[in-house]
Amino acid sequence: MTVTVKAPARLHFGFLDLNGELGRLYGSLGMAIDRPQVILKGELIEKSRRSEIETRFKEAQSSAIGPTEVIVIGEKKARVLTYARRFLECFPLPGIVSLKLEETIPAHVGLGSGTQLSLAVGTALAQLAGIKTSVQDLALIMGRGVHSGIGIGTFQYGGFIVDGGHAVVESNPKVPPIIFQHPVPRSWILVIAIPSIEPGFAGLREKQAFQSLPPAPPSLPEKICRLLLVQMLPALKEENLKNFAQALTVIQQLVGECFAPVQGGRFANSVSAELIEYWLEQGVYGAGQSSWGPTVYALVDEEEQAAALLDLSKKWLAKRGGGEVFLARSNNQGASVIEG
Repeated sequence: MTVTVKAPARLHFGFLDLNGELGRLYGSLGMAIDRPQVILKGELIEKSRRSEIETRFKEAQSSAIGPTEVIVIGEKKARVLTYARRFLECFPLPGIVSLKLEETIPAHVGLGSGTQLSLAVGTALAQLAGIKTSVQDLALIMGRGVHSGIGIGTFQYGGFIVDGGHAVVESNPKVPPIIFQHPVPRSWILVIAIPSIEPGFAGLREKQAFQSLPPAPPSLPEKICRLLLVQMLPALKEENLKNFAQALTVIQQLVGECFAPVQGGRFANSVSAELIEYWLEQGVYGAGQSSWGPTVYALVDEEEQAAALLDLSKKWLAKRGGGEVFLARSNNQGASVIEG
């Protein structure tokens, strides 16, 4: 039996409330994009085929996890094994399983690689084991959704996602509830750049950054939520990119003010900040930073403009240390699971 899980990268547009005086913290918004993506193939292996797998894939790494022998092929073997262990410690699966990572999302650049990979591993193993479990339960097993539910929501649904954050005081861990989901027009084009600079915060560094953040003044989340509810969401429903992107740009600036004490400015680094400003000068509808960066994005709706901006951005970035620039559109389906 084989199963292939494809999971989209996501852009994280920021948090709604870093004040918490109403009893909830965080809440966030973001969207799924069609590239890059995780493609993970899982397979139950007969004992007679074990040596064949290890012969075909010389760099395969294997590990016994309870009654399961896991053979990992491809990139990020250690991370795949870590996520497999978390699942198999809860749901033992007797036999031999191979997990082959065929495509991946760059780590720690603001595209949600950890959540998408962990949920892909959990989903593949659940399918192979014949276990029915929710995406939310898998997220808790994998330790995802500590601050944001965007990666979980984009994995499950795709499109544009708003989550409701966490209660300030919680006795049991919960995944942030998805309070809004809507497809994003495929005619909207994203120019995405990943400068070749220090990765964004992750792991312990991210945890410490959140712990050291001072509470935002109430006026900031009030402005962010008003922009989201009164301008951004109606614009999405009406497929008005200009109004959507203008609201998003202002939200990004306000969110950046909240995080300035820990990231050193409105955006994570000077290169990303200058590229955002450059794009806005070129007449894009909106631009901002995804999560902790360094990934930044711009929104346009004309293919000629997107192609020209792609070329300009590559040249601009080449003069400032290099990096990757590409075009993307929305993914409105979320992850897909193909058996056989």
